[in-house]
Amino acid sequence: MRTQKFPNKIFIIGLMFVSILSQGYAQDWLSSITYQMSLPSGDTKNYIDETSFSGFGLDFRKMVSDKTTIGFLIGWNVFHKRSTETIELQTENPGAITGVQDRYINSFPIMLNVHRYFGRGRSTTPYIGLNAGGFVMAQQLNIGIHTFQQDEWQWGIAPEIGIIFPLERNSALIVSGKYQYALSGESPVGGDINHEYWTIGIGFAWSQY
Repeated sequence: MRTQKFPNKIFIIGLMFVSILSQGYAQDWLSSITYQMSLPSGDTKNYIDETSFSGFGLDFRKMVSDKTTIGFLIGWNVFHKRSTETIELQTENPGAITGVQDRYINSFPIMLNVHRYFGRGRSTTPYIGLNAGGFVMAQQLNIGIHTFQQDEWQWGIAPEIGIIFPLERNSALIVSGKYQYALSGESPVGGDINHEYWTIGIGFAWSQY
């Protein structure tokens, strides 16, 4: 897929993220890396109704008050389905196609965020948050010798809830859930589409607060 250029960029950003962590943690920062499972809904589920087990997220947050952080995140969630359903074309030459299809979505959320925490010190800490920015959404449909491709930036939001479980030496287990919603978009076979999906993430966090 032509979308391989996006994972390479995400990987480079991830290396920079890990490098920052390895140089020591600045005071009042919280950083995390999570494995993510994704469940499609809405228009995304109409196109690919398979749960994704391929995804990760990187999150970097700074304390701005005793209970609040601001920061940013990047991620990568992959959806794939092999289908024989008839699919309608809403392109310049409308029609319908039937046959064995491979449908792909590579979603790369890149967002700023704010989080509010409901705990103290090294105790178990629930939190809520709002992520806002957008997605690099790379979509592809392969059928026979034909390929339909749609790569675009889509503005979006991702409300979030989670819990942080302290471990030791400023590390913690983090579990989170997000509702990822793109405000606009276009299908690779034409027509408007609003991608949405749920992610469940589990991973490790490091903090200095």
